Amino acid sequence: MEKNSCIFLVVFLLTVVVCAPRIVLSNEEKTGLISQKEQIIFMVNEAVNLVGEKGESVFSEFRKRDSKWFHNDFYIFIWRTDGIRVVYPPDISGEGKNMSNLKDFNGKPIGKMFIDIARSEIGKGWIDYEWPKPDETKPSAKYTFIKRAMYGNQTYLIGSGFYVDNY
Repeated sequence: MEKNSCIFLVVFLLTVVVCAPRIVLSNEEKTGLISQKEQIIFMVNEAVNLVGEKGESVFSEFRKRDSKWFHNDFYIFIWRTDGIRVVYPPDISGEGKNMSNLKDFNGKPIGKMFIDIARSEIGKGWIDYEWPKPDETKPSAKYTFIKRAMYGNQTYLIGSGFYVDNY
């Protein structure tokens, strides 16, 4: 009986030693995602407030590279709720295009989903989808936060997101 107890103890300890670091890493990863989501919400809220106060006159601020609004793979984008993209810092040639029918790599209708969130009663929300990182063709999991903004009689959706595998 003592031999079985020793074997059990050894197996238990090995399991703890092998699994514990993964459990901790898992919690760290979750904390990283939560922190990233909070950061995105904060920046989108700040952009919504700025657009709500000053309208289109601040759009050029969102396009400035190496600013708080556009650096590395972080950027704020803005669409009108009719689907017209009005601010897209990674490629300003894409501004003015109707994005209503935009779909992710798997055919998910993210353009319509972005617009629906902005038009909803709550006016904000998260969408998860598959999208290639800049300068890549293979899609990665991405989360994007959308929030409605209003200036005068114009309604916008303002968003930003992050790639899950970065965290």
